[in-house]
Amino acid sequence: MLKQFAIAAAIAALPLAAAASPLPSYPFVHVSADASVYRVPDIGAIDFEILAADPDPELARGTVETRIAEIRALLQEQGVPLDDLETRDVRKELRKGAPVEAPVYEVRSGVRVNMRDLSKWRAVVAPLLGMPNLDGFATSFDTSERDEIEAELMANALRDARRRAELIAKGARRKLGAVTAVTPGGVKNVGYTIGLLRADFMERRGSAARVEAGEFLAIEALKLVQPVDVVFKLE
Repeated sequence: MLKQFAIAAAIAALPLAAAASPLPSYPFVHVSADASVYRVPDIGAIDFEILAADPDPELARGTVETRIAEIRALLQEQGVPLDDLETRDVRKELRKGAPVEAPVYEVRSGVRVNMRDLSKWRAVVAPLLGMPNLDGFATSFDTSERDEIEAELMANALRDARRRAELIAKGARRKLGAVTAVTPGGVKNVGYTIGLLRADFMERRGSAARVEAGEFLAIEALKLVQPVDVVFKLE
């Protein structure tokens, strides 16, 4: 976890969003800090693509529609609302590299299944991984308590910033004054496996044929990080 401290006088540069404004005419201290927390996710989603190829585009489309029907049946069997199934981008295109005299058509459809009850995750995802014509899987997780967690993280980050600023002020034999500026960064969702930084989701991508099924069946804890930049006046 990276922390940075800086004591700056009025002539120092201030790397904040408000840097375009005139710098304070008084001594100040600029502190970067953050707070983090682990949470078990309670909502998730799996994205994938249905791909069927055939010299007859209607047969390929029929295969895609069959897979969508099978997915609907699976969700109904597991008690997942069909409103949480999204299908999009049904498109037809010629396969690249196929001979002109023997064209092959590819019909694709993007699919997302939103899972509001992760107790059903394994029962839904495992059959999808074994279903033909499905590929390009990506899983994502989040928490329904994000607003509360973000408020908690912000309070902790500001508390840590003040603690560090007080140490700097003490070392400089000054008294720490009031907060004059705060710039919060976006909450980062940090995946421990690949260190992915993204605003909303921790995501893993790949083909089910190349990735162990456990990579998609596992529900991983979320690490949420809230960074802040704070400017305090030095008395």
